[in-house]
Amino acid sequence: MLSRIADSLFWLARYMERAEDTARVLDVNYHMLLEEPERLRWEPLLAMAGDEPRFRELFQEANAHSVVEFLAFHPENPSSIVQCISKARENARTIRDRLSREMWEDINGLYHAVNGFHPGHEIAGGPHRLCDRVKFGSHRFHGVADATLPHDEGWRFLQLGCYLERAEMTARLVDVQYQYLLDTPNPVGPPDNHQWMAVLKSVGAYESYRRKYYSQIQPEKVAEMLILNPQHPRSIVFSITEVQRALQALSGVTPGYYSNEAERITGKLLESLRYDKIEDIFAQGLHSYLTELLESCESVGKHIASCYFYYDVTA
Repeated sequence: MLSRIADSLFWLARYMERAEDTARVLDVNYHMLLEEPERLRWEPLLAMAGDEPRFRELFQEANAHSVVEFLAFHPENPSSIVQCISKARENARTIRDRLSREMWEDINGLYHAVNGFHPGHEIAGGPHRLCDRVKFGSHRFHGVADATLPHDEGWRFLQLGCYLERAEMTARLVDVQYQYLLDTPNPVGPPDNHQWMAVLKSVGAYESYRRKYYSQIQPEKVAEMLILNPQHPRSIVFSITEVQRALQALSGVTPGYYSNEAERITGKLLESLRYDKIEDIFAQGLHSYLTELLESCESVGKHIASCYFYYDVTA
């Protein structure tokens, strides 16, 4: 497979996943914050999106209007929902001959639907309609890709992009929300179940949490589920497992060994996630643990690029 095609497939999946993750976080937290005005703070949403400095360059104040505009529509935010869908479509357009007809039609349709939303109306009325369209559009994308693409090298690069992006977003979500919610004084005493519920709903894990723990929502158990649960599709360990599976399928390496730096870092990270206990993570410090994890994910992404997408030009 040409490196250009692999690169486009990888980033097509990353941008689709980024758009869905941003839509999930924005939708759930927007309505939670409006329901709890006494706890109204928009900064955690910007930190979760990973681009708070850029927001500060464009807006003077973080409020409902500015945050929705920035995360959903703003053309100078490269990770806004509209920009991510546009970039996903552009990557798909450059490799149309490698996609199924259904896949292209689905991505193209989502692009036109998202760009059909009027920013002023959605900012004034709330982002729910846009976020819903993006979430279900992303689900359709993955379903159509799985059902119509050969599960060959190209499909593996889609998996790589999707799950590496998902692992990073879940790590930022847990880190930012946990730090903010624990640092915010709670006059009642116990954790604010409504806000922790929003954390779980942002990754579609609320019902799974209730089935697994049967108890009041507790910060440590929320972190355990979103970091270490190998069965939930948005947990970090699940996502890194899929990254490793895709990398091994691409290189053909025997399980337990590695053939490049991306595989080595992924394997090391996955072994840590499989054998760590949540008590050990909290003893080390959740923030430092997740910071190291995000650095590892970033390193994996760079080594995937250097191994499969770029090459040195020699004289």
